[in-house]
Amino acid sequence: MVGCGGRTNGRLWGMAVLGAGVLLAGCATVPPPPAARAACRPLFRHVDRVVADAGVRDDGPYAVAGFPYLRINRFYASFRHQVGGGRRFSAWVRQLAALDARARRFALQNLPPAYAARLGAGIGPRLDRCRQRLLKADLATPGARARLRRRARVPDGYLGWERIVGLYPLTALFVSAGVRRWHAGVHRTYALPLAALPVRGRLQRWAPPASHTLDRAQVRALLSHVDALGIPRLSPAGLDHLFATFAPAWEVDVADGDDRIGTPAWRHGRLVIDTGRPAVFRKLSYTRFDGRVLLQLNYIVWFPARNSHDIYGGRFDGIDWRVTLGPDGEPWLYDAMHNCGCYHEFFPSRHLRLRPWARGPYAEPPLVPEAAPGGEPVVLRIAHQTHYIQRIYRGRAGAPAKPMAWRRYDALLALPDGARHRSMFGAHGIVPGSERPERFLLWPSGVRSPGAMRQWGHHDTAFVGHRHFDDPYLLQSLFARVKP
Repeated sequence: MVGCGGRTNGRLWGMAVLGAGVLLAGCATVPPPPAARAACRPLFRHVDRVVADAGVRDDGPYAVAGFPYLRINRFYASFRHQVGGGRRFSAWVRQLAALDARARRFALQNLPPAYAARLGAGIGPRLDRCRQRLLKADLATPGARARLRRRARVPDGYLGWERIVGLYPLTALFVSAGVRRWHAGVHRTYALPLAALPVRGRLQRWAPPASHTLDRAQVRALLSHVDALGIPRLSPAGLDHLFATFAPAWEVDVADGDDRIGTPAWRHGRLVIDTGRPAVFRKLSYTRFDGRVLLQLNYIVWFPARNSHDIYGGRFDGIDWRVTLGPDGEPWLYDAMHNCGCYHEFFPSRHLRLRPWARGPYAEPPLVPEAAPGGEPVVLRIAHQTHYIQRIYRGRAGAPAKPMAWRRYDALLALPDGARHRSMFGAHGIVPGSERPERFLLWPSGVRSPGAMRQWGHHDTAFVGHRHFDDPYLLQSLFARVKP
């Protein structure tokens, strides 16, 4: 069965999670004495109360009802009916435990001193020990494991009551018409020659520092190392090389300071984008396609604002550029969205074709402006002010570019602010202060605060119908494999 661990600081948390795997594999049939775990559930409840009082809960992964030491996301929830027991169940629960350990690590790091004092010293290791004890106790029987599989769900990101109150069957007709107009405008932009795209300021290119890159055979070899769930597992060095290999260059029409790429930072309690420190934030994700798990590389940048002076403008803006790798080591799909979940676009490679789409007023078709260019490096041409992607093309290696640092996406969950740390994200994963006036118009869509920047895993990408950026079956639902 499964035991599991968390992380307090680096290696300690990693060892705790590894210990969970050992426990899961062999000891869960011998539950710890009741006295050894009697205080564990009250401890988790107490920590949750303090974290909630302080307003620092990480709303990334979702809590599992009845299992306060586990959390779930959409990808791992997709396995819940496919892990009956044995190695696959152990590997699955190990990931749920790691999600909880990670979320709690950031919450504890962000606690103000007065709240941290209520928990006392060594709270991280205490939670780790309790997680292991509760896993051994709670998952010792087939019935308990079945109960966990039933409860390992992620709620729909859309607010059903808003759709009911907002007369969605009627308002969706108007929203759908607006989506069609925007799609038509995007297609007109992509029909222009690259040299004919308007430039309001001057074109500035950013790119990560040159690093060791891999050929397709090396990428294929890296992706062949999978765990019991079929998920590619790479070493830190392998991940570094993979991200470097497929990193895009960002070519932005810079007309003012809001068009410059920067790094989110807290300054005396105020969140800003520091354009003196341009960075690309990297995040790993996965999708499920034709019985396989495919690895996805997310490259995320931030701008100070969308200074458009309309209902879509406001503080903070950003783009997530995602590369889905096939088992052959080639990119099968590029897709991109703004960090609000808006403006989702797909660029399929020669390996994929769009499935037939049942058109109608209550379904938002995927936007496919053009096919993916072959080869790397890919350059993203980005507009002034709106930061729309206007073109993707294969660029020249070594072209002049301002350097940007690599950053882990998790760094956004505990940014320094003087003597303490704060997450960039607030309740429901929303970036405070990024709300847009469009929310007063588009709320009947069921999207929470339309237009606001949000945390990865909280992106609803369609105003008509349902579509989540982190849906593990999104790729498969929209595209089919082109047979060789």
